[in-house]
Amino acid sequence: MNNPIKNWWRSQQFKLSLRRGDIRRAVQLLQEIQKSGATFSWLEKLFRDKLQLERYSQEYKRKTETLSKQLTEASQLMH
Repeated sequence: MNNPIKNWWRSQQFKLSLRRGDIRRAVQLLQEIQKSGATFSWLEKLFRDKLQLERYSQEYKRKTETLSKQLTEASQLMH
């Protein structure tokens, strides 16, 4: 059930966590907001998108490193 007061309080705590630099708590609150079925605020959407981009970036870096290693190994086998 969607409780507007509880949702408002979570959003306030989320903003406070970001101001304090407590990213772990902000992520936890974002998950709670999502589970509650509440609509994300623009700040919450922006933070969610930032987290997603960071995940994509890490995945891209891992794949790049793996391909680079494979290319190096294949190059060494050719010589």
